[in-house]
Amino acid sequence: MLALAIATPCVHALAQQKPAATDDCPNDYDYSISVDYRDAKWQTKIRNIEFIHFNSDVENLVKGQTMAAVGGDIEFLLRYVPNHHRALYSLVKLGLRDKTEMPFQTKPYTIICWLNRASVYSPDDGKVYLITGIYLARLGRNDAALKALLDADRLIPEDSNVQYNLGLVYFDLKDYDQALNRAKRAYQLGFPLPGLRNKLQQAGHWRE
Repeated sequence: MLALAIATPCVHALAQQKPAATDDCPNDYDYSISVDYRDAKWQTKIRNIEFIHFNSDVENLVKGQTMAAVGGDIEFLLRYVPNHHRALYSLVKLGLRDKTEMPFQTKPYTIICWLNRASVYSPDDGKVYLITGIYLARLGRNDAALKALLDADRLIPEDSNVQYNLGLVYFDLKDYDQALNRAKRAYQLGFPLPGLRNKLQQAGHWRE
C-alpha cells in the first residue's frame, strides 16, 4: 500500500542541477520546463496537465489518454513534473507489470533514471525516496532499497508507509529486531495492512 497525498508548499532548491551521466542514465534532462509537484503556486498548471494526460485509466495502467501506450502519457507528465508522486508510482507499476526497466519507448531512460531525476530535482522530497525504495525492494535489491528508504525516513519519519516498507526490507535482510521496531512504528502511525506483522509472527519474531 502506498499513500500518495500531495504535500503543499515546499520548493526544491536544485532545479537546474543534473544527475551525473552514467552508462545507463544520460544527463540531458531539461529542468527549465519543470515544476515541483508540492509547490502550491504550480497546482493549477499541474492539474491542467493531469486533466489531459493522467486520468484514472492512465494512473491504473488501463490505457493511454492521448497516446496508444499508457507510458506515453506518464512520460509526458514526468517530463514537466519530475517528482509527481502518483505518476512515479504508476511508472514503477508499469515496469513491474511489463517486466521491463525501460517502459517508455520515446526516451532511453530506465525507471531508475526517472527516479534519480526526481530525487535530484527535489532532494528534500521523501516520497520520491519511498517510491524508489519500494521499486528496488520489488527487484530484490534490498541493500539499495534500504538506503533509499532510510533517506525517506530522514525526511518524512512520521509516514507509516516508510516505516512499513523499511520493516519489510529489514525482514528480508533478516534483521528481525529492526523489522519489529519498524513494524510497531508503522502500526502506531496507522498503517492498515497486517502483512509485516504476519511475517514476523510466522517467523517467530513478533513480540508485543
